[in-house]
Amino acid sequence: MEFKKVVKDAEFFDPFNEFKLTKRATEIRIDPLFGRSVRIIYFPVTLPPPPDQRPIADATKPFCPFCRPAVFERTPKFVKDLVPEGRIEAGGSVLFPNAFPYDAFSGVGVVGEEHFVPMDSFTPEVFSDAFSAACNFIGRVYKKYPEYRHHSINMNYMPTAGGSIIHPHIQVIAGDIPTNYQRELAERAGNYGKKHKKDYFEELVSEEEKLGERFIAKEGGIVFLASFASMGITEFLAVFEGGQEMTAVGDKVKEKFNALISGIRSILAYLHSLNFASFNMSIYFADPESPEYPTHMRIVPRTHLPPMGASDINFFEMLHHEVLTIIKPEEAAEGARAYFKA
Repeated sequence: MEFKKVVKDAEFFDPFNEFKLTKRATEIRIDPLFGRSVRIIYFPVTLPPPPDQRPIADATKPFCPFCRPAVFERTPKFVKDLVPEGRIEAGGSVLFPNAFPYDAFSGVGVVGEEHFVPMDSFTPEVFSDAFSAACNFIGRVYKKYPEYRHHSINMNYMPTAGGSIIHPHIQVIAGDIPTNYQRELAERAGNYGKKHKKDYFEELVSEEEKLGERFIAKEGGIVFLASFASMGITEFLAVFEGGQEMTAVGDKVKEKFNALISGIRSILAYLHSLNFASFNMSIYFADPESPEYPTHMRIVPRTHLPPMGASDINFFEMLHHEVLTIIKPEEAAEGARAYFKA
C-alpha cells in the first residue's frame, strides 16, 4: 500500500518577514484507495473559543420539535406495516420518519432529551439509545425490503455543519441506490482486492498500525485512525475489524457500538480542545453483498475561519472536488491519542 506525498515549494518575498525570500510548502497527498488528491496547506490559525451557543439554544427551545412533549405531537409517524407503533423509542431517543426524506426509508433520531449538548458533553447513553433506535429501524427495513441494503447513520451537529435544528439528532438512511461514496468505495475496494489479492481495509489497518503515525487506538475490535488523505479540514476514521454486518439488532451489535461510542466521545473531546464546535459524522454499515466493504465511520470537524468567519469549504472542495486541510493527520492522531487514554 502506497501513501504517496508530493511537496511543492512556493517562493515569494514575504512582507511579514522584511520582504525576505521565503519558501512555503504545500503537501499534496494521494488517497491510496480513491486516488483523489488532498492538499495540506500552510495556514497558521488558532481557532478562537467558539461563541456561546446557549443564547440560540435558549431562543429555539420553546418551539423545538425534538424536545418533549413536542416530539410526540409534531413529528411524523411511520406506516403501520413497517413500524406499527408509529415511532421507535429507545431510552431517551425517539426515531421517526424524516418529513423531508433523502430516500424511501429516511429517519430522524433524537439524540437525548436535552435541547443543547456541548460537543464534549455527550454521554454514552444518549448515543447508545440513538444508535439502538437506528439499528432497529434499519433492521426492520432490511428484513422487509432486502434490496434496500445501503445503510448509514449520519449527523450534522450545529448550523456550521448543516444542522438546521439545535437539538442533537441523527439522520438514518436505508436505500437501494448507494450514495456516490458508498458506490465508489465498494467498486474501488473490490478492484483493490482483485488487483492486489488483499483486502483493502485489512491492509490499511495493518500498515497504519505498523507505521504508527496516524494510528490512534484499537478498542473492542474497532481501529481508530487519522485519515492519510482527509475528506475535510481534518478527519478521523474508525474501521470495524472483521467486516461486521450491522443490520441485525442484538447484544453483539450493542457491544460494537459501545466501543465506537467511546471512540466518538474521545474524538469529540479532542476536537473541542482545539475550539471546534461543530462536526459531520457518518457511520456506513457493511454492505451484505460486498465483503470488502466493512462497517466504518468518518468524523470531520467544521468551523468558520477567522478573522472574517469564512467557510471552511471553498472553490477547491466545491468545484475542484479537492479538499484543503490545515491540520496534518499525524498531528491530529498524536493529539487524539491522549483523549483515548484518558
